[in-house]
Amino acid sequence: MKNQLKYALLLLLSLQLLWACGDDEPLCEDTLWYEDTDADGLGNPAISKTACEQPTGYVDNSLDNDDTSPYVVNEVDETLFITTDGNVTINRVPCTLSDGTETECFEIVSKHIPTDHQMGPWCPEHISDGPEDGGLWMDNGVLYDVDGPFIENLAVFYNDTSWKMHDANGNVYRFTTQQECEQGADPNIEDQYMNMCAQCLPSWVNAQESYLIPVRPTIQANSTTLGDGPTLDQAGVSYGPLVRGLAFNGVRFDHPADVNIILAGYQLAPVDDAGGHVNNRLGYHYHGDMGLTTRIAQADGHAPMIGYALDGHGLYAQYDVNGNEPTDLDECRGHYDEIRGYHYHVMPLENNEILECYHGAWAE
Repeated sequence: MKNQLKYALLLLLSLQLLWACGDDEPLCEDTLWYEDTDADGLGNPAISKTACEQPTGYVDNSLDNDDTSPYVVNEVDETLFITTDGNVTINRVPCTLSDGTETECFEIVSKHIPTDHQMGPWCPEHISDGPEDGGLWMDNGVLYDVDGPFIENLAVFYNDTSWKMHDANGNVYRFTTQQECEQGADPNIEDQYMNMCAQCLPSWVNAQESYLIPVRPTIQANSTTLGDGPTLDQAGVSYGPLVRGLAFNGVRFDHPADVNIILAGYQLAPVDDAGGHVNNRLGYHYHGDMGLTTRIAQADGHAPMIGYALDGHGLYAQYDVNGNEPTDLDECRGHYDEIRGYHYHVMPLENNEILECYHGAWAE
């Protein structure tokens, strides 16, 4: 009798093992979860537990250093964009973010034509022209007026006698046709376009670009370095978008200008007093914020809002109303407050960079 019972137990155990081995369900792995007291989707790094399945009141990130009040997330306000002139149109569309999240984005189609300020000038006509007749040039963290004397003095400025951007009568060599704009702006500059001031007029370019910005921005545990363009990015390295964001007039805040490539062709490519210039493909775009675009003043004296980054977080000017820069900016020049949520403060134009990284996910 005992042997029969023993055999029955062994048979039952064998059947259980066979059933378990034939089960296609994956084994549940323990995960570290973080308490989310304020139910804002962000966990408290100080309180965690390990569990196979997500416990109630816990999340899988530890991004909330203050779990006593909800984390403020401001959705993109599409009404801040200037759409009355027809240069910008906005629609709400489904999209997938860089972290795989399926959500909704604003699709913003822009002709890159600002209506809140004038464009230009960029290149002076004569070496006697003053700063009001030319734009600005960024070099080694310093801004220079591209006036006539600056053009005349380029050989001394760069300690290179090959520079001579004017004729014997003082007339500045500069792009004056659409063909020169298209051919002379190539990184492999031909001899005929060397020693020329590179300017493309808005009327020469018919641009229209589409951008996706998530309606509700997110915060990622790790930042993503943004792309700087094919001549500056390292091969084999994964980068975020080239575009830093959009001003409220629909003009893009772009990646850095490759000053070394421009100078190698003995050219200048000045920006205007708004920090923008035109290229033959994208039209007008900014390399910095100079205070001429539409700005949303903040009631508490915080720096004004100037647009949105492509990850949906707000872009704000460098300085507040008292001329102070925030002291708690992270590596992406972002920080958090309970009015604006997480947001960025842009770099000055002389840095030839708006932002270097994102802490949010962008639309792929």
